[in-house]
Amino acid sequence: MILGSMRKRFLFTLLLVLALALTLAAAVRYTVPLAAIPETQVRQLDTGWFCQDGDSLTPLSPLPCEPDFSGNTLTLVRSLADGSTEDMLAVQTRYQSLRVWADDTLIYDAAQGREHALGSMWHFIPCEDYAGASTLRVEFTRYDQGDDGKISSILQGHPDALRLYLLSAHLPAIIVWMSCMLFVLLLTAIGGFMALRRIDGAPLALILAAFIFLSGTWILLDSKVTTLDGGNYALTYFFSYCAFYLLPVPLLAYSQLLLQLNSKPLRLLTWFAAGNAAFWMLLHLLDVIPIRKTAVSVHLIILIFVALLARELFCRRTDRFQRRLVCGVWGISIVLAVALASIVLDYVGILPNTNSSALFVWGLLALILSMIMDTILQIGQLWQEQQKMRFYQQLATQDRMTLLSNRNAYELRMRELVSNPPAEVAFVLFDIDKMKTINDTHGHHCGDQVITMAAQCLLDVFGPLGDCYRIGGDEFCVILTTSEPIAGKLAVFDKLVASRNPHSFPVRVSHGWAACRFAKGTAVSLENVEGIKSAADADLYRSKRAGEPSEEQQ
Repeated sequence: MILGSMRKRFLFTLLLVLALALTLAAAVRYTVPLAAIPETQVRQLDTGWFCQDGDSLTPLSPLPCEPDFSGNTLTLVRSLADGSTEDMLAVQTRYQSLRVWADDTLIYDAAQGREHALGSMWHFIPCEDYAGASTLRVEFTRYDQGDDGKISSILQGHPDALRLYLLSAHLPAIIVWMSCMLFVLLLTAIGGFMALRRIDGAPLALILAAFIFLSGTWILLDSKVTTLDGGNYALTYFFSYCAFYLLPVPLLAYSQLLLQLNSKPLRLLTWFAAGNAAFWMLLHLLDVIPIRKTAVSVHLIILIFVALLARELFCRRTDRFQRRLVCGVWGISIVLAVALASIVLDYVGILPNTNSSALFVWGLLALILSMIMDTILQIGQLWQEQQKMRFYQQLATQDRMTLLSNRNAYELRMRELVSNPPAEVAFVLFDIDKMKTINDTHGHHCGDQVITMAAQCLLDVFGPLGDCYRIGGDEFCVILTTSEPIAGKLAVFDKLVASRNPHSFPVRVSHGWAACRFAKGTAVSLENVEGIKSAADADLYRSKRAGEPSEEQQ
């Protein structure tokens, strides 16, 4: 049975892989190019820029770069490149306002004033606005010396081609976000099902879903791809920090549930992380302090979490940790390692704070992969346990010699008839005549052959109609819940026994039966069911005494 199940699983996996391969092949074969996007190349205007200081011009390093300039305003000048009037200039800035001049004409003015500094991130200027001009002058203004002064690439091309190019540049973040949301839906469905079925582990699935939702949201917002069509950068900026500040909360709760930790410091740290997020977000909304300047509090929470978790895992290590989801533990460890690396690289200035989630993506993917591996391992264990349960259930409810259901199964069926009574029930009882004489005269091995032969005849005739049981050494019972011509079936059974008897001595199986109908809505007790069985038993003994099959009962 186990080998058969393994073959079925292998065949199912093979068919699934084949279906996926055919789907991929069909997708590649029948791909249709998107004709709506113009075939224009996006040009990167990364060279040829000069920094203007009064009347002097100083060559600027190729973009992207972070110019070293004093004050809050930086002016860049460049000769205009050839291009179609349908093209557009795309400029990305962060924490800065922007003005653009074509020769001496102001053609673009965005977000002037400190209160509007976060109103926009992407700026798109139509080329027709500076058609005929010889030079382009771009003025960047920043209102906080602590802000990032990096100048990203300045692009020129058709609007549709520009958007496609920018979307492709942020494609990894979009794919990670979509994968996270799909995984969140799956975990939520699993957690909801487990909660409805009252299966242990529902909180674990839902908390993990919350962590992955916040992670995917932070990765998407931190990439700033949501501001490509304008949007509100200030809102994106705020929600990005909200997701980042809330991330430790489900991670702390998930770790405690996964490892079954009953640690008061970890519980207090979980509540502190939630309160820390709410506190700093409120102060930011009240314009008391910029939220980015309070990120050190989250870094401290992560460091404390790592220390407490290490203490629990290594200083109080027990066998129960090894029995938990091993891959999940490694996944959490990788996430924390990546978080620590991000903190260190951020403080030493190696990791740019313009996209601080870049390294965290790998830790998140490792956690998701570890949970998938744990799920596969758990499904395999559940499959093996189910096979074992089926095997032991079969041992408990099946007679190994005749392959009929045994007395245990018969007792369970009697209870089912009481709890869920059918409209009609019939009991057909069988008893092999002179069984003791057969055993004493011809040996028990001949007696076993007779019992097996009678059981097989019983199964062939009544097996498709009802449930067949061996309730004693040479006693059998058939329970029917549908209207059947029982007398005719018993005649077929007698002929089958006579034709299959391999011995020189005759074999006769006595039988008797009784049936009863229940009115709809009538309560049925065990005594009622036992009474029908007793009536069939009485008919059986009348048949034994008469030495011939019983007459049909009404």
